[in-house]
Amino acid sequence: AEAELARREDDNSVQSHVHEALTALLEGGNLIAWSRDATGAVRWAGGAVASPTGVISADALLAELPRPPRDGAVPAQRTRLEIVDGQGGSVPLHVVEVAGSEAAHGYAVDATASVSAERTLARFVQTMTETFAHLTVGLAIFDRNRSLALFNPALVQMWQIEASRLVSRPSLRDILDTLRMNRRIPEVADFRAWRDELLALLDDPEKVDYDALWHLPDGSNVRVFARPHPHGLLAFVFDDVTERMRLEQRFRHSIELRRATLDRLDEGLAVFGADGMLQFMNSAFHRIWGSDPASFGAATHARDLVEFCAAASVEAEVWDRALSFITAESERRAWSARLTLGTGRILSARVATLPEGASMIVFVDITDSENMAAALRERNEALEAAEEMRTAVLERVSQRLRTPLDTVFDFARLLSEDESDGLSERQRGFADGILEAAGQLLDAIDDVTELTALQLEPLHDETAPHRVWETLALVAALLRQRAEAKGASLGLAEATEADAHLVPDLPALRQIVFALAAKAIERARPGARIVLAARAAGETTLEVEALQPCEDGALRTCGKPNTLIGRLTERAGGEYELIVDAEREEAREICRFPGVLAPPEEAEPAGLPDPPEPPELIDEASGDDPAAAPGSGRGRRTPGRRE
Repeated sequence: AEAELARREDDNSVQSHVHEALTALLEGGNLIAWSRDATGAVRWAGGAVASPTGVISADALLAELPRPPRDGAVPAQRTRLEIVDGQGGSVPLHVVEVAGSEAAHGYAVDATASVSAERTLARFVQTMTETFAHLTVGLAIFDRNRSLALFNPALVQMWQIEASRLVSRPSLRDILDTLRMNRRIPEVADFRAWRDELLALLDDPEKVDYDALWHLPDGSNVRVFARPHPHGLLAFVFDDVTERMRLEQRFRHSIELRRATLDRLDEGLAVFGADGMLQFMNSAFHRIWGSDPASFGAATHARDLVEFCAAASVEAEVWDRALSFITAESERRAWSARLTLGTGRILSARVATLPEGASMIVFVDITDSENMAAALRERNEALEAAEEMRTAVLERVSQRLRTPLDTVFDFARLLSEDESDGLSERQRGFADGILEAAGQLLDAIDDVTELTALQLEPLHDETAPHRVWETLALVAALLRQRAEAKGASLGLAEATEADAHLVPDLPALRQIVFALAAKAIERARPGARIVLAARAAGETTLEVEALQPCEDGALRTCGKPNTLIGRLTERAGGEYELIVDAEREEAREICRFPGVLAPPEEAEPAGLPDPPEPPELIDEASGDDPAAAPGSGRGRRTPGRRE
C-alpha cells in the first residue's frame, strides 16, 4: 500500500510538472493548443497568438477548424489557415492536429515568417524562370542522379529535342546519345571515350571547370561551359558562337588585308597610338631607312624611333617637332618636311593625325625626282654652255677661216674678171679654178659648222663611279652647319691612295660615314675639331676614320662603341673598331671594308678628263703659218683687183 501510494505521488508530481510546463508554454510561447473529442467538440483550449496588428484567441482559431465527418473521428492534419485578428488583419497560422484513440490534440503557431520566405522564394523562382526563358544561350542543370533538373527554351531549339522529352528528366547519357543521332555534337573518333569524359564530370561536380568549343557537323560552333551548381548539381551552358566567330574571322581578315596592303606600298609608313607607342610599320620604312625590322616592335616608343631617324638625317630639328606632334594631346594639324639622309637620299615626310588620338608619318623617296630635276637643270645649263661654245666656234671660224678665204676668193675673182691683156687664157683658167676651189672650201666650212652644232659631246660621264674623297666631302658639306651649331668644326684629312673607284655599294658607305660624323658632332665639346679620313689598308681594303679629341671628362663618353655604326658596318660586310688614346686625349672610330677598292692595276683615273686644247688655226691671209715654206703655194699673194 505504501509503495502504491508512493507511485501515485510520483505520477501526480509528473502530472503537476507537465501541467506547469504546458501552462507556461501557452502563456508565453505565442501558440494555441486544444483538445477535441471524436465528434469535434472542444474539450479544452488555451493560449493565444500575437500579431503586429492584434491578438488571435483560441476561440477564433477553433471556429475556423474544419468539422469532422459525422460517421468518423477527427482526422490528423497539417494545414495553414488565414485568421483575422481583432484589428481586422489577416495572420497566417501553421496548424498541426494529431488524432488519438478517443480524441484529437492540436496546436497552432504564427507562420508569417515562413509564408514571407515562401513568397520570396516563389518570386525568385519566377524571376529566374523568366530570365532563363529569355536567354539566348542554352542552360541545362543536372541533379545528383545525373538527370536533367532544369532547362530553358533556348536549349530545346539548340539541341533539336522535343520539350516533352526533356520534361521527363532524361539522364545525361540518354541526352548525349540523342544528340549524337541528331548530329548536334562534334564528330569524334571515339564517341564512347568522349561521352565517358563528360559523364565523369558528374562524379565530383564541385571541382568541375569544363570549357570546350564544339564544332558541329553543320558548320556551327557551340561554346560549352560546365560549372558546379549548389547542392551537388552541375550546370551546363551552351553558347552558339557561330556568328561571332564568323564576324571575328572577317574582322581579322580585314585587318590582315589592310596590313598587307600597307606593307606593299612604296611609301614608308609608321603609325603611333595616342600613348606614343608604335602600332604599325611597313616594309618600305625599313627599306628607306635601312633599319632592322627586329629592332622595332609593339614596345617601341616614338622617342626611340625619332632618335634613330634623327641620327640618320641632316635635319635634326624636324624630329623634335615630329615627337612633339606625336605625343601632344591638343589639336594638331598635318605638316610636311624635306629630309636628307646620310646616304644622300632625299625624302619627303608628312606627319598627320588619325582617329582616337593616333598619328602617322609617311616617307616618300623623292631622290630620283630631285636628281631628275637637278639633271634637267644641269642639262639646261650644259645646253646653254654648248650654245655659247657653238657661237664662239662659229665666230672663231668666221674670223680665222672665212676672212682669209674671202680675201683669196676676191683676188681670184679679180684675176678671173680682168679684161686687160695682162693674163693669158691659161692663167685665167687657173684663176677660175681658184674661185671654184674657194667656193667648195666655203661650203665645206659651212658643213663642218653645222655638224659641230649638232654633234656636241656630253660634258661628263654620268655613269662614272664616285670616289671616297667625294663621299667625305659630301658628308662634310651636309653636316658642317650642325657642327658649327655645336661650336665644333668638321674637316677632311688630305687625300691618300684610298681616293680610288669604289664598288657599286656607295649608299651604304655614305650612310656609315654620315653616322660617324653625326655621332662625333653629338659628343663634341665647343672648340673641338673632328676630322674625317680615308686610307687604303692593303690593295683592296678601305678604312674610313673619324678622329675626335676627348678631354679627361669626356673619355668615358667617347669610350662607348656606337652600336648603330657597328651594325651598319657589319651589314655592309665590314668591321668596326673604336680606339681611345688617353695620352693623346683622342678617340678614333674606324670602319674597315675589305674588297671595296679596285686593285691598283685595274683602277682607272677618277674625275673628269681635262678638255683637249683646241687646234691652232692658221691665218692664211696674214701669212703667219710657221710651217709655210717658200714656193709651197700657201704664202700670201696680192693679185690685182678687178670690178
